[in-house]
Amino acid sequence: MKKNMRNITALLLTVSLAGAALSGCEAKEEAYPDGNINVIVSASAGGDTDTYARILSTYLEDELGVTLSIVNKGSAIEGTREVYNAEPDGYTVEFFHASSLLTKIVGTTDIGGLDQTICTIPVVDTTQTLVIPAAKYQDIDDFVQRALSGEEIIASVNQGSYAHLACALFEGEIGANFKYVDSQNAAERITDMLAGRIDIFFAPYGTIQQYVESGDFISLGIMSDERNEFLPDVPTLKEQGYDITMDKYFYFAFPPKTDPQIVNTFAAAVEKAVANPECKEKFATYSIVPEYNSPEKSVEILKAAESSYGQYKDVLSGQ
Repeated sequence: MKKNMRNITALLLTVSLAGAALSGCEAKEEAYPDGNINVIVSASAGGDTDTYARILSTYLEDELGVTLSIVNKGSAIEGTREVYNAEPDGYTVEFFHASSLLTKIVGTTDIGGLDQTICTIPVVDTTQTLVIPAAKYQDIDDFVQRALSGEEIIASVNQGSYAHLACALFEGEIGANFKYVDSQNAAERITDMLAGRIDIFFAPYGTIQQYVESGDFISLGIMSDERNEFLPDVPTLKEQGYDITMDKYFYFAFPPKTDPQIVNTFAAAVEKAVANPECKEKFATYSIVPEYNSPEKSVEILKAAESSYGQYKDVLSGQ
């Protein structure tokens, strides 16, 4: 009888310990995040992608209670691949934009944003513009007329990128032929335009605004359906007769097979962060209103963008 009681006691102790272990696992899962998160920014420091990532990370730290460490990658492809191959534990997340879809479409890489676990699109930049040098052109009409007359127009782009697509769309819209030269970022293009080496490039308005205000550059117009509320005096290309729109979608993405609970926890923190008045004020300096999109809505937006971009595959790949 005593032996049976000892067996029963041992069994109850085993069950109790197992229950405690399971409870501990559940607590660990529910505690996400319980360590620092690396935010892989698939762009060099100082550009729009890096700037927006740093603003968001500041307010996400308040919501998540952990440190978000920005890790810049000079190559967008490198950053996306690193996150794709990372452990799906919630502690590595990419902040990038939808040009990852373009690079996959043109065959530069085999991995794009939609191959990862999309968490949210918190920023849609509607300030994208095409820029020309004021020392050479009077306005958009002068530029178009000279481009159509056969004058050489040098466009500075990174092949297969947003910058390439924007110039190619405008080139096709006006029926001209541009000569394309390679560049890696807006800082390089600004330097080249100030030196008189290029005729047109693509950038978010905030990046070139000081040069427009100083009289060095001319913005051809915002590439959006409507004027930006922070830039009421800047016309759209569309209202000037050029039916081109190209908003820039910035997203957070985790590695494939990341637990939906982790994704939803991070997404909920982003939703609170972008609603923070201080966060909104920071973005307002770049003429942007941050806005939360759910994981499902974000995937839907990116899939629609990918479908739209697909029609330009031959143009962007130089075929």
